[in-house]
Order: sequence, then C-alpha cells, then structure tokens
Amino acid sequence: MEIRNLTTFLKVAALRNFTHAAKALGYSQSNVSAQIAQLEEEIGVPLFNRIGRQVSLTQFGEELLPYAQQLCSIAVKMENLTKTEAFLGGTVRVGLTDSISELLLEDALLAFHKRFPHVQVEISLDTTEMLLERLKKGELDAACVITVPLPATEWTIWAEHLISIVIAANPGLSLCAKSKCTLEELIRQKLVLMETSAPYSLQFEKALAEQHLECRPVFRLQSAQTAVHMIQQGPFATVLPYYAVKAALGDGSAKLVNVPRGRSSRLCRPCCIAAAC
Repeated sequence: MEIRNLTTFLKVAALRNFTHAAKALGYSQSNVSAQIAQLEEEIGVPLFNRIGRQVSLTQFGEELLPYAQQLCSIAVKMENLTKTEAFLGGTVRVGLTDSISELLLEDALLAFHKRFPHVQVEISLDTTEMLLERLKKGELDAACVITVPLPATEWTIWAEHLISIVIAANPGLSLCAKSKCTLEELIRQKLVLMETSAPYSLQFEKALAEQHLECRPVFRLQSAQTAVHMIQQGPFATVLPYYAVKAALGDGSAKLVNVPRGRSSRLCRPCCIAAAC
C-alpha cells in the first residue's frame, strides 16, 4: 500500500471532488482516479460513493480515514526527522471560528509561513460545535475555538485564555447612555446574535432563562464582523467576545452596555486552542 495513494484518498475525502483533489495535488484527474481505484482494489471495498459529480465517503471510507491520517502523518514525520524547521514539509489542517479568524488569522499565517516555509496550511472556518466534531473524527489537526473548558482526558490543550463576552450597541441607542441596563430593557432592543450553538449565545440565553426571560433576535449570524458592522450602522445591540468589538469601541462607532450580572449569569468563557488526543 503506497503512502501516495493514501494521501490522495485524504485529499479527495477532504474536498469531496476528484477534479479539485487532482488540482490541489498537481495530478491529472485520471491519475487520481487510478490511485483511488488501486487503493480500493488493495483494501477490497469501495471507499467513495460516486453519484454524478458528487463524491462522498462510504462507511468503509469513513472507517479508513483515521488510519490513513495516522499513516500519512507518520510518513511525514519520518521524512522530516533530520530536517530543520526551514525545510519541514507536510500539511497542517487547522480549524477556527469566524470571530477568532478575524482576530489572528492573517498575522498567525504569516508568522507560521516564515518559520515553516514548506508546510502547507489548510484553514477551515466553522462553528465551535462542528470544529470539535471534526477534531474527534481526525479531519483536523488542531482548532482554535471558543468553548467551556475541555476535559483533559479527551483533548490536548495547547493554550487557554479567558476572554470577556460583552454587550455592545449602536451609540445612538438610549440604553448606551444609562449607567446600568436590565436584561428586560436589553431584550426590548433589536438584537443581533450569533448562531444558537455559539457558547456565548448559549450563555446569554441561559442568563435570560434564569430570570424567566427570552428574546427574539432580529438576526442570527455566523460572522462576528457582520454583527459589528450592523450595530455600527443601525439601531442594534449584540453579544460578542470583547476582541471582536474592540476596534469599534475604540473609534466610538459602538458602545458597551452595562448589564449588571451575578456569578450565575457571567457572560464569560475561555477561548481554547485545542487538539484531539
């Protein structure tokens, strides 16, 4: 069994498309098809369902995926055994939530490329829930997510930082002029919230539930940047990590809303850079 065929299998599995995989690997499509056919013949089972241009993993393909990733990872480590950082190769698959990517993606990529110029980096943007699921499946090598503390028995945590979750609003809203604002007053505003699976959205709604309140946001978004733009331009309020609204607060196009909250309703969660064990 050739490592090259396993590498091609992983690329097709990631892109769900033979043509795109061939382009990414620098092969012809017929070459990719031949490698997959050879691998399927060696293993004795089909690895992909092929319906027109749609490609998906079979059950056998799903089961092979983590083993192929391990073998290819070991092969890259063997190749890099005697190489310095400047000559290390291979591919690193990293997942980030949208708001974190806006904060550090560009600088982090430039710094990484400077240190490891021959390592390819594949970036995926998704929700915390989906990124953790993909880590478990071995589809990602690492992820930077906003979540509650992860159990050390299941994850390897490279770094963990406590971040503040804040309520920000358009400066023209009357509640921005108040020294204190109640949750009842807040939910009467036009709220722009992130997807329901976002940990800080869950925490916000938990705080409301503790006071027997609920809200109907005007918008549910996945992009923190879009949420910030909306409160800058219209009569909206939002719940986001502080770093996502820091620039808008600095130039005065957004203001923090002071909602006193007890220990049980803190809108604060750690941001973890985690990798599956």
